[in-house]
Amino acid sequence: MNKPRLSFEFLHGRLRYNFKQLRDFEHEESVKEQKCHTTMVLMVGFIIYSVLTIFPSIPGYMHGVVTNITISILFLLGMLHLKLFKSHISTTILVSYELSLVLFFHFITETDWTIGMDAFWLFILIMPFITNYLAGIIYGGIAACAGLLLSFACFQTRMLNYLQPYGRNMVEWFTVIYIVVMIAAAVIEYELTTNQIDKEISDEKVSYYQKERTQRLQKVLEIYESNETTIRKYKHDVRHYNRVLAGFIQNREYESAQKYLKELDAMLEEVTAMSFCDNVIVNELLSIYTSRCSKLGFKLRVRAVVPERFPMEETDLTSLVANALENAVEAQENVAAEKRAVQVELIYDGRKLKLMTKNPCASEISFKEDGLPVSTRPVQSGIGTAQIKAIAEKYGGVASFTKSGEQFIVKAVMTCI
Repeated sequence: MNKPRLSFEFLHGRLRYNFKQLRDFEHEESVKEQKCHTTMVLMVGFIIYSVLTIFPSIPGYMHGVVTNITISILFLLGMLHLKLFKSHISTTILVSYELSLVLFFHFITETDWTIGMDAFWLFILIMPFITNYLAGIIYGGIAACAGLLLSFACFQTRMLNYLQPYGRNMVEWFTVIYIVVMIAAAVIEYELTTNQIDKEISDEKVSYYQKERTQRLQKVLEIYESNETTIRKYKHDVRHYNRVLAGFIQNREYESAQKYLKELDAMLEEVTAMSFCDNVIVNELLSIYTSRCSKLGFKLRVRAVVPERFPMEETDLTSLVANALENAVEAQENVAAEKRAVQVELIYDGRKLKLMTKNPCASEISFKEDGLPVSTRPVQSGIGTAQIKAIAEKYGGVASFTKSGEQFIVKAVMTCI
């Protein structure tokens, strides 16, 4: 924004999560279930407290008895509403305004002016913390406005004449203090909510990478098992191969022997190479996609110089390489068999990690304003290329996506020191 004015947009750009994300969080099933339970427990507690305060008031303060009985009934109805509609949000808002209405009539009908600062006003003062906790910063703030309206009606209108004689400080400052309390409650709830969202995102990310890691290990295991079967087969037949080759040599059929050796060499290529560089993650991914390329009828061309350890998070390295290879290999399914090819270079020079993939593509590619290609899948996503760019920028680098002739080229350079 050009003008630093106090507005929704101004605040929106400075918050980790916007109001829509905070609102959506409150509607998640797990959050609703947890907060409905908490709301129910709190209302039970308030009912017990209201009932207990009835007995000391019975001898000479029937006005308070009636109010506490009414509040108990109100919370019972709130529990019924929560049970029927399973909505902690609507229950919190509804009970807050109904409670404020009950207290309004309590205050303007109070006849015992010896009480002074009524305890109900203290409860009103903590209401924003309760409503924000139960319904979230947005809906909780709406519910907390009930207390603000109550204080305004009682202290800022002619209704003040019907109240017991409170001190000037309370009359003049309670509404302002309540607004400050609402802001404090909103800030605290915002931090609590954003931390919950952060944890949820973190848990989902960990789960995603654990699942991805498991899938990669399963694919690597399949490659190992396939290699073991192939090697066992060749080990069993090697004597026969040697006899045939020896027969060609003995009969001076050198051209036949040479042709036979080439056939054997091609057969041995069925065993997927498992060592491309010293880095285990890169090896796993290259082995997986080498196997996929082999099934598509072409050989993955690889140049990889990556040490076992270097300053880059394993999750980022996995996402970077996997997304680049996935896009390149997947594109070959739509390319004519004789044109299929994928070239991969992944080099770490002690300071920078450089990635390059090159592959033919069958369809025309258009690019967005930010340089990312528009997905050609039936269901567009573009997540892979966006992730490559995000990781490159995270490490102070850049990523480019270009098309030269029929070749689609991805390049990324990152500083890892």
